[in-house]
Amino acid sequence: MTVRWITPLLGTAAGSEVGEIDGAVIVDVRNFVDRAGNTADSIRPKILAGYDALREGRKTIVCCDHGISRSNAFAIGILATFEGISFNDAVRKVVEATGEKEIRPDVLAAVRLALSDLETRDKARRTERWLLTGGSGAIGDLVRRTAPHGIELIVPGRNDVDLLTGSISLGLYAEANNVSRILHLAAPRIGNTNRALGEALIMLRTALETARHLSVPIFIPSRWEVFAGYNESLTATENTPARPEGILGETKFLCESLALAWEAQGRAAVTVLRSGLVFGDGIAPHFIREFIRKVRIGEPVTTHVYDNGSPELDLIAASDWTRAFWSLARSGLTGIFQAGGGGLLSTRQIAEMALTAGGRGCQIEELRVEGNSANIKLDSTKLKNAVGWLPSCPLPEALNGFFNEASKARLFP
Repeated sequence: MTVRWITPLLGTAAGSEVGEIDGAVIVDVRNFVDRAGNTADSIRPKILAGYDALREGRKTIVCCDHGISRSNAFAIGILATFEGISFNDAVRKVVEATGEKEIRPDVLAAVRLALSDLETRDKARRTERWLLTGGSGAIGDLVRRTAPHGIELIVPGRNDVDLLTGSISLGLYAEANNVSRILHLAAPRIGNTNRALGEALIMLRTALETARHLSVPIFIPSRWEVFAGYNESLTATENTPARPEGILGETKFLCESLALAWEAQGRAAVTVLRSGLVFGDGIAPHFIREFIRKVRIGEPVTTHVYDNGSPELDLIAASDWTRAFWSLARSGLTGIFQAGGGGLLSTRQIAEMALTAGGRGCQIEELRVEGNSANIKLDSTKLKNAVGWLPSCPLPEALNGFFNEASKARLFP
């Protein structure tokens, strides 16, 4: 099947070429005419069908007879609605991605009219105000920059709310801003101290108390380190017993346990998204930033070697993480879910990628460390079944692209 992808989730195709794509939604517009005469009332349901599918994180294919005019015109309406961009910007994006310039202007005009009417009639219904704690952090900033159309993020500053002094200030702030969901991403700036563990729990309990008081759901991210104590190779599901190691792992484990206890007791509607390490869009784990820095100045890159070999890590591209985050957050589902990158890469492999992207030969030094490393792959089957989420491309391809971009753009000085 030939699908021309506009985004990783939205594409267009000829109806005769649409086959089976696991979990894909087909928006069929072949019944519309390829000229003037299509009504806004008949166009709107198709735009909303595509919008809803994208909101759920599902691949969405718009098809007409030849995949030239009607499919791309409707895709423009869906894209403008979902990404919250102007109609003209959506036109440019679709034409650039598909190379298709033969979209009929009268069909475009009808979609534009339907979109304008849709925005006027449905804006109030579809716009929600969600409160985001930790908006100044790297992941919090990523969430702010990728908020989809229909969600307004309310981000309190340090002068507005103190999460370490109880829930009164957060509750008053949330109530005054009429928020309908809390995204709790706040965490201590230095996370590997005993004090940070305590502060993380205090901040989380403040957010949970606020969610309970206002009867709004709360969403909490977590990480793979809740399994770091296994010291072996393991594919972990949501049902795998946690075995944390180190302050960060113990902090994430205790926060998960507290949040899920509140969910189990019906005290708050809680969703936890556990993921691998996020990279891309200006974000990278510290060790990867250090690899890039050393390659740039020509210093040898040091990796560790344990008794069971080089550590292997589950990494996830920022674009995939945000898709998982927003798809799950908007689904209304509660409980714990996992988003992994689809495989593991050793730190040795990651170092070699950094060296190749930097245009240098292999200059890798290995440091022996006693004991075994935890090589944990997160199973994302539950998330896939719930919202249709999968990584957009294989992990090595995504990470190579990240290193090439970082090398050219001189990221992470």
